[in-house]
Order: sequence, then C-alpha cells, then structure tokens
Amino acid sequence: MCGKEKKELSLILVLLFAVLSLTGCSQKIHVSLQENTSGSYEETITMDEDLWDTVIAGIADEEMLLAFYRAYYPTATITAATKDLDGTVSKVFHFKMDFKDIAQFQQILSGEKPKSIRSNANYFSISDTYIPFDEKQEEEESPSGLAEEFEQLLSSVDEATQKKLSAQLQQMGQSITVSFPYEVTDTNGMIKEDGKTVEWNLRKLENQRLYALFQTSNSLSAPKFKGAVNGNAYNTGVSITIQAENLLQKVKVNDETIESDSLFLSGEDTYQITATDINGNTAKLRFRIDKTKPVIKGVKDGKSYKTARTIRFSDKGSSVQKALLNGKTVKTGTKVSKKGTYTLTVTDHAGNQKIITFKIK
Repeated sequence: MCGKEKKELSLILVLLFAVLSLTGCSQKIHVSLQENTSGSYEETITMDEDLWDTVIAGIADEEMLLAFYRAYYPTATITAATKDLDGTVSKVFHFKMDFKDIAQFQQILSGEKPKSIRSNANYFSISDTYIPFDEKQEEEESPSGLAEEFEQLLSSVDEATQKKLSAQLQQMGQSITVSFPYEVTDTNGMIKEDGKTVEWNLRKLENQRLYALFQTSNSLSAPKFKGAVNGNAYNTGVSITIQAENLLQKVKVNDETIESDSLFLSGEDTYQITATDINGNTAKLRFRIDKTKPVIKGVKDGKSYKTARTIRFSDKGSSVQKALLNGKTVKTGTKVSKKGTYTLTVTDHAGNQKIITFKIK
C-alpha cells in the first residue's frame, strides 16, 4: 500500500470513528487478562444501517475499511455483518486480537488517544495520558483539514438525519469489560457475578481513570518516576510514567489533581508532581522545561568593535551552566580588550545554547 493510499485510509478511519462517536451506535470492548498480562481483546461496534448508508457509505467502502484494519492488524480477526437487532437492521463490526503483554494491549486500546495501562497482582488501571491544553499550539494548528471535512460531512446530510443523529447521541452506549485472574475487592466499575469481571460505562466515566483493586500490600515503597530526574532542566517535552506497587490514590501536577499515571509535559514552566498511593506513600518530582536560549549583552553576533567590550549573559529559565570565550571559561561581566576574533558560547542547565562571534580591532 503506497503512502498516499495509507494517508487516505487513515483519514477515512478517523472520520468513521468521529461519526460513530456522534451517532446512536454502541461500542463494546471485552478483555480477558491472564496473570502474565497476556490476553485477548474483542471490540464490537454496532450502528444503525440507515445511518451507515446516509453518513458513512459516502465516505468509505466497507471492504476498504476492513482491508485497512487487516493491514494494520494482520493477526486480528475482523468481520462485518448486517444483523437484525431487536427489530433494527444494524451494521456490526467485530474485531478480535490476542496480545502478548500489557504494552501490546495498550497499543491496541490507545488509538487516537494515548492510554496508560497498569496491571499487577495488586491492581489494574486504565487512564488517558495527561497532556495539558496548549493554547498557543491550538491556535497554530486549528482548524485542521480533518475538522473542516468532518464539519462539511455533517452539514451535507438532510435535516431529518441531523435530528436522528442528535436524538441517538443520548442513546449511545460505550463500555469496556475486563475479566481478571484475581478476585476484585474494589472498583469504580460494576463487578459481575463471578467476582473477577468488571464492566465500566465509558460514557459515565469519561476522562476518569478506570481501576480495579485486588489487594493492598503493606509495602512502604513510594511511587517511582521514570522519564525525568528531580532537579533537572529540559529543553524538550518530557514523557513521565509513575510506577507504584499499590494503586495510586492521587496525582498532582503543581496545583492540579489529574486522573493519570502517565504524563507528557511540554510547556515552559517549573513542574512539581506529587504521587500518593492508597497506603499514603508519597513521592515528589520537581523539574523545569526551558526552551529559551540565554541572553547575551555587550556584544552582538558578527559585529566588530574598536574599543574594549564588557560581555554579560544571563538565563531566566534554568540559569547559565557555563560560558566559554574561545574555549575558556568566563564569567558574566568579563571585559574583552585584546584585538582578535572571539566566539562566545553560553549554555544553560536545560542545554539551550547561544553562540555569537565578534571582533575587537
């Protein structure tokens, strides 16, 4: 499949899910999880055939969608059928795939929203990766071509279909059911009769972490952070995961309480993350993201001077780590009077670097 075809099919797939999310379809996911974290994933999407014919059929052929799925998930079993469900003719898409570990399960479930999944003998959890809203980025990237195309798609259907879409939005059902190898003692879902299976209503728990507790150890081990070092500074976005022996009770980023143990932070700021498990064990991580180069005053790049110059440099973000003048360490306020060509390199603690060259004649 060539790059152009893959791009077009990806667009079709995203549009399909956008439409499904706004219609009277149902989406049911069932996962069977083993002690070694391998298992099976099944997903069933049901959609009123009238809506399919009106909204989706104009975008993509059924076989094209199945071909895309099968190319992307070659080991999965994927089928589509038309069925009569309680008197309503519906399109039913079924997807089944085994996974070898939590990482593969997480990849299947993530789709367009990155997920974090944790599973051990004490607890299980699923949460969306926490990514703060970046107003500047949103302004630069929106509106997207996809959003415009989807808006045109919805506006192209007749008024009766629009009303049907609106009415069925309230009836949409989304759920995920997981069967565990352990007894469940606590959860924010609904425990089934076997005591080992939990169903979560994704509509009611939108944007919330899903969890199932099996047991709580007496461990005094605090949660651990991966992806950043306490006290460090970074000049790029940082991906952080929080690992805990017991279920996390609370995670805070600065003053905000979040519903995730996975974070991606990219805005320039000083961050303090606090993670506390259900035993009260607490860990803290503090770091800074600084993408701004140091400031140099007294000399300018490419300029020549006939008199001595006093060079000054500073960095408000993460502070200056080192400054080299022709390879030798210098301090801010250094006076340069000897004739010659000079290269000044100033680096801050995040790794941002400002380099200028000047001459004294």
